[in-house]
Amino acid sequence: MVCLFWGVFFLIRLFTRSNELRVSGMLLLFYGAAAVLYTDHWLYFSDMRSAAGEYSYFIVNLCVYPLYYAYLRALTRTERDAEVPLLLLPAALVAVLFPIAAMRDDLTNDTLRFFARICFAFQVVWVWVRGYRLLRSTQERMDNTYSDDRSRLLRPAHIMLQLFGITSAMSMLLNIIGREFFAGGFSVGGPAIVMSVLLYGLGYTAAQTTVPPETVTEEPNAASTEETDHLMQRIEQAMREQKLFTNSHLTIQDLAAAVGSNRTYVSNAINRNCALSFSQYVARYRVEFAQQILRDAKYPSDHDAITDAIAVSGFSSDQNFYRVFKDITGTTPLQYRQQYMPKN
Repeated sequence: MVCLFWGVFFLIRLFTRSNELRVSGMLLLFYGAAAVLYTDHWLYFSDMRSAAGEYSYFIVNLCVYPLYYAYLRALTRTERDAEVPLLLLPAALVAVLFPIAAMRDDLTNDTLRFFARICFAFQVVWVWVRGYRLLRSTQERMDNTYSDDRSRLLRPAHIMLQLFGITSAMSMLLNIIGREFFAGGFSVGGPAIVMSVLLYGLGYTAAQTTVPPETVTEEPNAASTEETDHLMQRIEQAMREQKLFTNSHLTIQDLAAAVGSNRTYVSNAINRNCALSFSQYVARYRVEFAQQILRDAKYPSDHDAITDAIAVSGFSSDQNFYRVFKDITGTTPLQYRQQYMPKN
């Protein structure tokens, strides 16, 4: 029922959000496959077993995690390649081997079950490790493209991946134990409740995750050190004189246009000379500008100074301002201002 609920939810989203077709489509396939899998479980534990149900179980069990990985690739705008089809290859092999196992004595069900469990464990580890790397690389690209901390859009996906890790570990454990262990009693209720909660959590978090904006993959920088240093001087001059950082929606493309270069050269210049991402680099200018305002004695109250600092320094939100200011300076805006204001 949990899988069917989220399957219907993402089916509706598929037709209502045209910009998320690939993402919603992959989630629909994932929860559709999971619904079939747990229907097979239900039939098995209800003593309504059949060859068709076993055949479906073996195949779909090896499809759910590759489909979840396909969703992560869609979410991170990763180009399509042969990775997901290769992860689905064991399911295709089982689809061929299962009928042979049913007809021949030299390929037993135990052998097929062992093969399926080994492939399942491999899929789980692969998807978790690769999924984490996909999210990290996408977050880095976003930090090198946008100045307003858009990588926060992927934070629910990180939570989802943690839930996925717990779900994967639970699935792997149950797969090793075998569902035969839970047949004939109420013991199946324990893993059923745990998996239902985890699957609901995955769906809920996926529903809250926003597809990140387009990012351009960095290309190798052929510029020399001297050229990069010269470009960095122009970047710093543009940032200070034009105060580009006060634009809360500043992108690396905007900065590249201001200095007459391209985004790849600008990104690599900042990374190489400052060891910072683009968003971190801009954040330091914004905090420095906010500090000047907080030290200004013309403001009648601390509240007015902080409000003005947020309004003109380029931060996209109050929450972002407080978080970034504390990360860079080690103090809150109020504490920083009180250090420089004369005490009555």
